[in-house]
Amino acid sequence: MDCRCRYLWGLAFLAACAPAADTGADEDTATPSGLGIDDGPVEDPFDRGIHDFTIDIDEAGLASLAKAPRDDVPGQVTYGGETWTAGVRLKGNTSFRDLSEKASFKIDFHEYDDDARWYGRKRVTLNNMIQDPTMSSENLSYALHTAMGNPAPMHGYARVTVNGDYFGLYSVIETVDDDFLERLFVGDDEGNLYEGGYGGDFNNGCDDLFDQKEGDDESLQDLELLIEEVEASTPKTIEALLEERFDLDGMMSVWAVELVTLNSDAYTTLANNFFVYHALKADRWTMIPWGPDQAWHGDEPLPKVLDGALAERCWEAPSCQARMKAHVEAVLDEWDAIDFSAFALEDINAIEQDCREDPRSDWGDYGCRDKIEELRGWVSGRTAEVRSQLVDW
Repeated sequence: MDCRCRYLWGLAFLAACAPAADTGADEDTATPSGLGIDDGPVEDPFDRGIHDFTIDIDEAGLASLAKAPRDDVPGQVTYGGETWTAGVRLKGNTSFRDLSEKASFKIDFHEYDDDARWYGRKRVTLNNMIQDPTMSSENLSYALHTAMGNPAPMHGYARVTVNGDYFGLYSVIETVDDDFLERLFVGDDEGNLYEGGYGGDFNNGCDDLFDQKEGDDESLQDLELLIEEVEASTPKTIEALLEERFDLDGMMSVWAVELVTLNSDAYTTLANNFFVYHALKADRWTMIPWGPDQAWHGDEPLPKVLDGALAERCWEAPSCQARMKAHVEAVLDEWDAIDFSAFALEDINAIEQDCREDPRSDWGDYGCRDKIEELRGWVSGRTAEVRSQLVDW
């Protein structure tokens, strides 16, 4: 399937999976930190507490967002007792909602002041979690990625109010930008960062569907060269190529978490929701997971063929298949070693009331309640289920 056909098919798939409206009533550590959620003072916005975000936008800004929702407008943003004048815009593709519903936001704290920072960061993302009735998927996914040492965004929760109206519970996600690169790629953080998905993949003719987010060189030459090398590879050469050009074990660890959590909208399953970063000094590429709101549910078996050009080609090589299986087993071992099920259940329990009372959810009280109950059982039995599937994988 070429990139443009994949793009159209992917959009159709995502639209089909979107829920119908309810018309009824230290981050470098190897394990997730902070097993409880509370409403205490904000010292770290990613401390797994549920804190308050307040956004105020004047009439001119509201009118501008109605016409051009992805363009920044000035807003007064209050968090942890401090107020910033920041750039505010709406975000999302299939999850996009305008301000009459439960909008998602990108907030740029340095849009109007180059020196302004929010807990050391220039930007933050507030996701509406509108496609996830449990409101847990993103946070659990990023926590498991972090436990595996994968380069995942930091994450937390917030209650968001806009112009005095309570919009509900949101996922607070570290924006993947130059601050993120500086945190994770120390000394080699000035390379090129690309967002893939929606057709942008490592196939010929797909480079123009990547969105470059960071990097001074905007020629796409490094990306085009990599795509040419991947396209020229064979089952005998692909593993060596990926080993040379990527942190292959790191990338496989990302893929393994996607598979264990049954993320149906990930690189391994839909060639979607990922970033790649080219560290220039090391001349190495790294895959970064993004947008895992379609995970942690379902009963589909582990896929016999992976999606995403890199994973698909790797899967054609028997040695790559064996290596992937080892990475899936490593995720299961770490899950059990740190008792990730207990962490997940505590996280779910702590947000359930906010989820059920969310005023703008598509799912409503009962949808949230029922899906959370399913999630509890799913989490508790997941490692045993995947281990049984690995026998024939």
